[in-house]
Amino acid sequence: MPKLIGAIAVLAFLLSGAWLLHDGVSRRDLLQMEVIAGAALVSVGVVTAVLLLRDWIKWKRELAKYREYREG
Repeated sequence: MPKLIGAIAVLAFLLSGAWLLHDGVSRRDLLQMEVIAGAALVSVGVVTAVLLLRDWIKWKRELAKYREYREG
């Protein structure tokens, strides 16, 4: 269940960040706050995706070790 929530969060961060980046770049804004916010959300999404992938790979390795232990 936490992996599903993480995947939904990654998707939400990436999509909202991309939308803010696109919307912020297409308008003239002196402070460029939408661009900064979009870039921050995209980076949070990428970091979260990397952490989820690392955790999933670690889980698969541990599962393989457990199955090997149970068989032999």
